[in-house]
Amino acid sequence: MCTLKVLLVALWCLSVSVKSYAEVYSGSCGENVKWRLDTVTGLLEITGSGEMEDYDYYGTPWYSHRSSINKCTIENSVTSIGDRAFSLCSGLTNITIPNSVTSIGVGAFEICTGLKSITIPNSVTSIGKGAFSGCTGLTSITIPESVTSIGEGAFSGCTGLTNITIPNSVTSIGEGAFSGFTGLTSITIPESVTSIGSSAFSGCTRLTSITIPNSVTSIGDWAFSLCSRLTSITIPNSVTSIGEYAFYSCTRLTSITIPESVTSIGGCAFSGCTRLTSITIPESVTSIGVGAFEICTGLKSITIPNSVTSIGKGAFSGCTGLTSITIPNSVTSIGSYAFDYCTGLKSITIPESVTSIGGGAFESCTNIKTIYCRSQEPPVCGNSALDGIDTSNCTLFVPEGTESLYKAADQWKEFFFIEEITGIDTPRADDGKDTTYDI
Repeated sequence: MCTLKVLLVALWCLSVSVKSYAEVYSGSCGENVKWRLDTVTGLLEITGSGEMEDYDYYGTPWYSHRSSINKCTIENSVTSIGDRAFSLCSGLTNITIPNSVTSIGVGAFEICTGLKSITIPNSVTSIGKGAFSGCTGLTSITIPESVTSIGEGAFSGCTGLTNITIPNSVTSIGEGAFSGFTGLTSITIPESVTSIGSSAFSGCTRLTSITIPNSVTSIGDWAFSLCSRLTSITIPNSVTSIGEYAFYSCTRLTSITIPESVTSIGGCAFSGCTRLTSITIPESVTSIGVGAFEICTGLKSITIPNSVTSIGKGAFSGCTGLTSITIPNSVTSIGSYAFDYCTGLKSITIPESVTSIGGGAFESCTNIKTIYCRSQEPPVCGNSALDGIDTSNCTLFVPEGTESLYKAADQWKEFFFIEEITGIDTPRADDGKDTTYDI
């Protein structure tokens, strides 16, 4: 009996010894950098000097033990945090980055969902692509004045962060840097920033206001798309281009001022801004992109300046609140579906400069009652350009001496009422008031 007890005690001691040995792991993670992980305490220690290694997904030496990591200390002589060094360490709640570190690598803390706060030291100059992407538990972060660039998607999907201060040292905000930042309510971009990258603040659904400084020259594609609570924005005079889908589906945006510095409005830039009631396009703009104001159902009127030479495909498609539009004499072509399904449109003026009207341009504009076409030659119409207009209940006004040309031209000939007018005439508008039209 005693022999059995001694044997059992010996086996238990052996199992404890093996277990204790198996709970500590160590190795290299850089030329002169070592690591040690105690899986019982959850502490990962990074020691040595110089740069950490960069890793691919699932490539870190502690990856198979990542679930036990809850704290990490880095020695004050380590100079970089390698790519994906702590990626998917969802239990990590605490880390201290020393002043020796100058760069935080690509995806370094990606999907560290347990991380609550982090302080980036003044030694860091760059935050890599996706560095803190998907850190849903992160509630606070301090970016120091030493940082000059915030990489693509650096804080994307950090849904717990409600505010962030971008320091004056930052000159560029990378693509998708703060995308999906659903807790963010306001942000001030410092004067040092010259460009706002594509999708930089896309999907920041609680963002209500933003200040863009005079230093910014371009607003990237999708930059503020799906910011559904953004009510107004002022674009400074320094901006020369507004990217595609820049303010796409900002459904609470009611007004916007486009400065004289802007020369182009990208495709679908304001598409789906359903509460936008008015917009002034400055004389500096030469082209209105494809679908630029598509489905802006609250838009009542718009003035297109004489600088614009082309109206893109679907530019005002589905703007059901638009009642009238005047196309300036600078425009030579109207894109396909440019005004299709503008069911509130009652009157349009087409200048003599227009030579072609794209397919479906005014398709399903069922309430148009008057068209003033100033062109001596009937503009060439693409397929179904005027389909849906009630040609038996819409008057087409054309220049003197051109009635026969319009009656012979494809699609124009479908109008039952074609009238010539000379010089200045005053046909009656729907409200009975005299309106002057110069044909």
